[in-house]
Amino acid sequence: MEPPVLPAFPLANPPEIPTARLELPAVNLPSYTPMVYPYGGASDVAVPKVEDSESEAPAEKPKTPAIKPVALPPIATPPQLVLGQTPQKESATPTEVLAQPVSAETTTITLPGTEIQVPIPRAEIMSAAATTSAISVAATLSATAAFKRLVTIFKPIINVAVKRVQKLRGKPVVSWGRQRLGRHRRKQPQIEIQVQK
Repeated sequence: MEPPVLPAFPLANPPEIPTARLELPAVNLPSYTPMVYPYGGASDVAVPKVEDSESEAPAEKPKTPAIKPVALPPIATPPQLVLGQTPQKESATPTEVLAQPVSAETTTITLPGTEIQVPIPRAEIMSAAATTSAISVAATLSATAAFKRLVTIFKPIINVAVKRVQKLRGKPVVSWGRQRLGRHRRKQPQIEIQVQK
C-alpha cells in the first residue's frame, strides 16, 4: 500500500519588517581628574597670634617645610563601545599589573589559563581549620546520638524511682496516660445518655 499524496499549497511571501530607526545605546563611562592632597600633619595649621600695639619687632613665624604634591598617573578609561560593534584589539604590548601587598599568612596561586592571582591561606592554617571543623561536627553528631541513647536508657529508671518515692510518701501513683485522660474528661461536657426502654 502506498502512502497518500497530499496536495501542495503555495505559501505567501513573508512580510517585510522595517529596520529599527532608533540608534543603538552607547555606554558613557564616568571620568574625573584625580585630586591629590598630601597630609602634612599638625604642623600645617597656623595658630593666629594676637600682637600687642607696644611691641615694635614683628613676631617671627616658624617656617614650615614646603610639601610637594605627589603626581599620580592618569586613570585610563576603556574606549566607549556601541552595542553591536566588536572591540578593537589592543596593542601587543603587555599591560603592567601592579603588585598587591601580600600578607605573611597567605599564599597566592595563579588560576590556570589566566593571569589572575588569588590569595589563599597557608597550608598550616587550612589544615587547622579543616581539622577543627571535622572534630566539631563529629563531636556534635556523637553527642546527639549518645544523648538520645541515654534518654531511652534512663527514662524507665527515673520513672520507677519517682513511683517508689511517691509510694513511700503515701501519694497515689497515676500514670501519664491516666492524667491525660482525666484532663480530657474535665474539658468535655458531661452528656447523659438516655436509655430507651
